[in-house]
Amino acid sequence: MLILKSIIFYILLTIWTVSMGIICLPFLILPRNLLKYPIKLWIKIIFVFLDIICNIKHKIDGLENIPNESILVASKHQSAFETFALFYYLNECFFVHKRELFYIPIFGQYLFKANMVAIDRAGGTKSMRKMLHKVQSRLSSGSSIIIFPEGTRKLPGSKPDYKTGFIGIYQHTKRKILPVAVNSGLCWPKRSWILKSGLITIKFLPVINKGLGKKVILNEVKKRIETASNLLLNN
Repeated sequence: MLILKSIIFYILLTIWTVSMGIICLPFLILPRNLLKYPIKLWIKIIFVFLDIICNIKHKIDGLENIPNESILVASKHQSAFETFALFYYLNECFFVHKRELFYIPIFGQYLFKANMVAIDRAGGTKSMRKMLHKVQSRLSSGSSIIIFPEGTRKLPGSKPDYKTGFIGIYQHTKRKILPVAVNSGLCWPKRSWILKSGLITIKFLPVINKGLGKKVILNEVKKRIETASNLLLNN
């Protein structure tokens, strides 16, 4: 039954995504700030598919911890779910992605229009400086950046592997960090396309102040996110 439900979900997800991509083409020539509305509608219906088809519900905890300022959102990454949920529940936010995604037909055009920040991974130091400049500009305009410190999805309960890349953004932009714990991997596993019923929790934790040293901020982000995420696995 789980296999059948998962197949139905992915079929509907594909149809919905392609349909929205075509229907919303006029938004590519409209003002950029309008694009967030069809994007959030697209995500909302994905939540509905997960709920009705796969019996995967979700809740958001700690909304009171989100400050009224642009910040660095550092999240545990276990599935695609949190990429949708964070964009949906945060007012103005953006991701940093590899430049090659711009070349994907239609999808790449929407990424470009949404003013996401691209980085050329082969560009070395020059590319990194350019990316930091763009991130600083977006933060100054009032948006927040969403970062996955481990760089990739992780299995629930697996050994953490936090990279130091986010620290460069933290030190350069001089912004606070909002840690986020998740347990989405219990329902949407990394190494399986089969979705499992359950309750996904996205938990915003208290902010971490700006100005901390490299080793201190790495340990603090890791400790807070891992402690809270592991607790969610047992709920």
